[in-house]
Amino acid sequence: MRSQTSPRWRLFLDANILISAAWKDGSKVARIWSIPGIELVTSNHVLNECRRNLPREEHRLRLAKLLLDVRILEFSTIPVLENPPLLHEKDQHVLAAAVLSRADFLVTGDRAHFGQWFGTSVTGIRVEPPARFPFVLEQHGENFK
Repeated sequence: MRSQTSPRWRLFLDANILISAAWKDGSKVARIWSIPGIELVTSNHVLNECRRNLPREEHRLRLAKLLLDVRILEFSTIPVLENPPLLHEKDQHVLAAAVLSRADFLVTGDRAHFGQWFGTSVTGIRVEPPARFPFVLEQHGENFK
């Protein structure tokens, strides 16, 4: 389990990050869970997408284990932003939940819908693919290998 010390960074995890981490044991994406000083967050709507896309019981079990270290925001309705940036409708709830969670980073591998914002901030949240995290944290004075 993760340390109970106060996190320095809050990362909102998109469905493709959770799915990739749960897909196989030892996934490179799962390295995010070993970064010190972070809080991992997602939403119940993101998890619904994960569960629909994880076909095998072993994947769902791996996801359940990973979720022990992820704070899950529960929204009774799909969250929306008042003036959202131009974004595919199916992904608007992801950005809205990231904003509502007060995340520092939205971590997503969705190049088709979020790729234009990789390395930049949207509504106050920096959007990054998982492979860039060692470099992103180095820019903020952190070391992660």
